Amino acid sequence: MSAFVRAARFVGDLDDDFYADELQRDIWNEASAVGLQSLFWIGLISGAILPYAAGVAGAWVALGIFLAIFTSAYVVIGYARARGVDAHTIQEWRRPRFAVFLVLYLAGAGGTLVRLVATYLGSSTSMWVSMAVAAVVGAAAAAVGVNTKKRKQREAELAAEKVELQGFDETDRPQ
Repeated sequence: MSAFVRAARFVGDLDDDFYADELQRDIWNEASAVGLQSLFWIGLISGAILPYAAGVAGAWVALGIFLAIFTSAYVVIGYARARGVDAHTIQEWRRPRFAVFLVLYLAGAGGTLVRLVATYLGSSTSMWVSMAVAAVVGAAAAAVGVNTKKRKQREAELAAEKVELQGFDETDRPQ
């Protein structure tokens, strides 16, 4: 067991006797998922509003909220992956829920970025043009990275299927 998994088990108190009962553990896990998702949505909504409603102070608070949300999300995803479940391969990302998440995140992150950059770096036209170009290049790089990862996953799955089929004998085939 890795140090990360041991630390996560300690933080989650997963070795407590409370988890011995299957039904109790399942219900608790569902309740924890609902609570975590509620916290994420509250954070996203707050982070989307704060830079516009509370100025520079709100932008700094929104930045802290986003950092906490994404740190928690990566801990959840990392723990699941360390235990053999890869959320990226089993999750359907093209859903209305994810679109709402993306809109809230972009509104909050964009508002935070614009508010802080304008306050601390000024507002020259060349700076905003440079930021726009960097955003487009960054989005393109992210899209290429995601597509490359998906392609590699498909290739790995096809290779695994090919190996599995090679071991399949004609006599094993159902009539």
